Formats: sequence, C-alpha cells, structure tokens
Amino acid sequence: MEFARGRIAFIRGGSYPHCHSVLIDDAIRAVIDASSSRERLLEFHAGRGIDVIITSHAHEDHFLYNSLFPDAQLWVHGADARAFTDLRHFIEIFQPGAEEAALWEGYLKDVVRYAPRTVNRELCDNDRLDFGVTSALVLHTPGHTPGHCSFHFPEERIMYLADWDLVSAGPYYGDPNSDLELTIASLERLMGYDVDTYLTAHGKGVHDGDPGIIAAYLDKIRQREDHLMELLEQGPKTLAEIAAQGIIYGKAKTIGIWDLGLSERNMMLKHLEKLMRQGLVASDGDRYRIVR
Repeated sequence: MEFARGRIAFIRGGSYPHCHSVLIDDAIRAVIDASSSRERLLEFHAGRGIDVIITSHAHEDHFLYNSLFPDAQLWVHGADARAFTDLRHFIEIFQPGAEEAALWEGYLKDVVRYAPRTVNRELCDNDRLDFGVTSALVLHTPGHTPGHCSFHFPEERIMYLADWDLVSAGPYYGDPNSDLELTIASLERLMGYDVDTYLTAHGKGVHDGDPGIIAAYLDKIRQREDHLMELLEQGPKTLAEIAAQGIIYGKAKTIGIWDLGLSERNMMLKHLEKLMRQGLVASDGDRYRIVR
C-alpha cells in the first residue's frame, strides 16, 4: 500500500476516469471512492468481501468500479444521492445538449459501467461512521458538488479531502451545480482540523496535515479573481472572450470526453456572479465591466 495507518490503507489510481481510494479493513470492510485499481480492489474484496462502498460525491471518476461490488451497501450524501439511482438525472446535472448527452450516456454505460442502484445510507454532516476499531466523521464539504464529503479519522489523525485534491491547478467548481462561495467555506472549514495527514483523491495523494497547504490551494481562487479583474481593467469583455483567455486551464483541452473549455467558462461565470454581488463588476447586455 502507498500509505497505511491502523486499519486504513490508501491505493493510487491512474488518470481520469480513475482516482485514489481509501480502504478500511475492519469488522466492516469499506472502500471510499472505488475508482483506483480494478485488480487491487478485487483483491481486497476477495479477502473477506467489501461490505460498504462510500462514494465521496457524484462524479464518474469516483464510482468507476462501484458496479464490481453489487452486494456492498452504498453510502453517499443525500444531496448527491439521486445521481446514483438515475442515469438521466446524473447526465442532466451537466446541462448537455442532445448530442453531448448521447455521448455521455454511451461513455457512462460502456466505460464507467454505470448501474443504477439503491443508496443504502444517505450521509449527513457530522455523521459518525463506525467500522469496528476504526471510526470516521463525515464532513459535508460542498462546492465541488452539492453533496461532496470529506472524512476525518480522528484516532488515526487522517483527513480524506476527496476532490479538494490540493493539485497545483487549484479547486474545481466548474459544474452547473458547483458553488464558488461554498467551495471557499468548505476549504476554510477543513483548515480548522488538526491532523497529521491529508489524503486526496487525485494528484500527489498523501500530504502532511499542514493547513498552509490548503490555504495555498484556496489562494488559487483569489489569484484567478485577480487575473479576471486585470482583464476587465482593459475594457468590457463577453464571457466567451474571458473564457478564451484560459485564466484557469490555459489553452482549451479535453480529458476523455470532458471539455475543460466548458469548465473554464462555467468557473469564470461563477467568479463574475460573485463580483457582481459584491458590486465590483456589472453587466451591460452580454459584456462585463469594472464598476467605477
């Protein structure tokens, strides 16, 4: 295992649509985010069976291998629960056009092996999850998705941050149902926990439990906003013109069938809406300008 402490282990996944997983080998055997290694997850399951799959939030790169364990209970936050029971609902979260929706449906069925299933437990903030010797506290940390959760293991002094992944690109809030202000609030909350180790679903995966690492990650949001304001200082811009600057992701690119150009646009729009609420930016038709 890449990291282990007590009855908790961490295994790495590859690139999208994979992520890292947390294994709990206790009286109740559980996996958080079963999207890492098909072979290693099946090996873990062969030992004494996986009792519970916990999915931190409703994104396909976090439930890639859920379908391998149909007899395990599924635990997810209530705000994301319907995405696991209804494929059409999950696709419609992203507000695709008809052609894009068809592409996503094929991808989710053929590659991700999406299988609608019962949610056996809807997680809530501050729920205590008892696995035997090991226990975890559910922290509802929305913004990335409405139901995104992190998991605090107080005895082991571990925090699994899930998709608050501490990567150099910064936080992601590019879905239509993502929320910029909730992203900020969730990251500020996570900084308040005293732990030795942060585990994340992507990137490096294992980090020292230093709140300064989260603070630097959070500061990416301020940097994006500063760049946006600098751009608007040059004169009014449409959302398309702003997104074309690639403030977040640089040149437009795709990962699988995931269009980061669309994510850039959505995230810039959330910044513009925040700045308008603050009275710093106004819109004239389809153009955004600095308020003088």
